[in-house]
Amino acid sequence: MEKKAEHFKSIDARIEELEKSIRDREAELKNRAGRLTEDIRSELAPEELVRKYPLQAAGVSLLTGFLGGKIIRSIVSPSPARKAKAEQKNPSGTSGAREALGALGMDILHSGKNLAFGYLQHYLDQKIKAKRS
Repeated sequence: MEKKAEHFKSIDARIEELEKSIRDREAELKNRAGRLTEDIRSELAPEELVRKYPLQAAGVSLLTGFLGGKIIRSIVSPSPARKAKAEQKNPSGTSGAREALGALGMDILHSGKNLAFGYLQHYLDQKIKAKRS
């Protein structure tokens, strides 16, 4: 009977040891996951990307603005063939919603352009100040 009790005690001790090992591994994995999450967030933060690659960021902003303008312009001022069809259907001209969308799109385009050029100016000023120092 005593052998069985010792055997059960050793099994219980082994179970506790394994449970402790599992808890330790779990805590270690949570810490690693937390660090990885923070590393990814800091690496992919827009501010960091712009700081690391300022010219590329300005180029992407410029390209996005250009493409956005093309898309908005194609929506607001359709091709001559579509324009002729629209005039046949609606002789009074363009719809109010289309004009509002066009105005909103142009405002967004101008805001994006101003933001990109403002950042570029700030970046170049910083570079010039750094070279003077």
